[in-house]
Amino acid sequence: MSYEAENQSSNRFYTWSLLALFTLTYTFSFVDRQVINLLVEPIKNDMDLSDVQISYLQGLIFVIPYVLLSIPIGRLVDVFSRIYVIIGGILVWSFATIAAGLSGNYTQLALARGFVGAGEAALTPAVWSMFPDIFNKNQLALAMSIFSMAPYLGAGIALIAGAQVIEISQSSPPLEIPVFGILQPWQVTLIICGAPGIIFALIYACIKEPKRTASATETDDAMPLSEALSFMKKNWKVYLAFLGGSPFMIILLYSIQAWSPTLLIRIHEWDISDAGRIYGLVALVTGSLGVLSSPLVARIMKHFNLKGYPLLMLMMSTTLTAMFLFIAGQQSDGMNCLIFLALASFFVTIPLPQLAVTLQTISPNKMRGMVAGIFVVTGNVMGMGLGPTFVAFFTENIFQDPMSVGLSMGLLGLFSAPIALIIYINGYKDLIAITAKES
Repeated sequence: MSYEAENQSSNRFYTWSLLALFTLTYTFSFVDRQVINLLVEPIKNDMDLSDVQISYLQGLIFVIPYVLLSIPIGRLVDVFSRIYVIIGGILVWSFATIAAGLSGNYTQLALARGFVGAGEAALTPAVWSMFPDIFNKNQLALAMSIFSMAPYLGAGIALIAGAQVIEISQSSPPLEIPVFGILQPWQVTLIICGAPGIIFALIYACIKEPKRTASATETDDAMPLSEALSFMKKNWKVYLAFLGGSPFMIILLYSIQAWSPTLLIRIHEWDISDAGRIYGLVALVTGSLGVLSSPLVARIMKHFNLKGYPLLMLMMSTTLTAMFLFIAGQQSDGMNCLIFLALASFFVTIPLPQLAVTLQTISPNKMRGMVAGIFVVTGNVMGMGLGPTFVAFFTENIFQDPMSVGLSMGLLGLFSAPIALIIYINGYKDLIAITAKES
């Protein structure tokens, strides 16, 4: 092997090793974010909390600092070492997860969850910024697809690993720490889930910052805000469809992740360890398969010359997700419930990659960052911020029965899907017109 060939091979290995590290880090960030979904019942019982208070921990308290810090951290990524930004974010969310495990009351737990959200706001903008510096144009799409699987891998691993830790903690002598006293199994679970982040931070400390590469357009002035807003106003129906309609589907995604373990534990009387392992595996597989199926579904729709297929994918997925979620909540058998939860988890993820691609392709190059930022805000505020809380609100205030959590999940689907469909249909013709001009 020549020196040049050997050097290229070495660079390829290093490049894909970085992708593996980025994906693992993103996966573990979702473990810290999502493991609380398995711990609803023990936390609720230990602290005497309501479903609504728990839902704030799952969503709103996490998402507020996550969203508020996304743009400032994005700017920091542009002017500072991205590796250092990642290290800082990892340390914040890891120590915050450990602090959540040491919490003695709801206020302390809520504060810790807020810092988890603040820390996790650093990873995605820093990694996205480095991708064009690491991968060429032919590699970029594959790299982004692999990286985008991490949330679903993390959600599944959080439940599986959390179940194992809880089982070990329950069968072991009580763990007592000076000052904090005896820790409950759910507290031990959070501490153990937060600890690996410290190792990841040490690994990143050994990585050299990739050299920033400038594109040919970066020397030009950015699109003025007034011009960008004018473009969006001109095509408001399309942007409303994607930025205002899709969050109603994302609400279903986060409500499924947040309340499915509780549904199996509370209604179908599954052991918490079994619910974590079995549903965790289902969430991991179905979410990943849904994301990977997105390009195939898009190609099939294009093959049959279905115009405006990105919105057709959203219509199909939103409708099927709501339908299967409603059916899951009506089941009297736990395994039947799990089957329909699996179908809902699969279909809800199918359009997400195509949604992101379409937003980028219909937007002028110099306003794509702004559009992506708006999507992060609307998707997270409505999806993670409100999805879990809506289910808890229906359970406590409409049905006034904690055993109605399945019915509440189904009702959320019946409420969200029609609104989303109206918004999708409103932008459908305009999307066809925009894509026709581009072709």
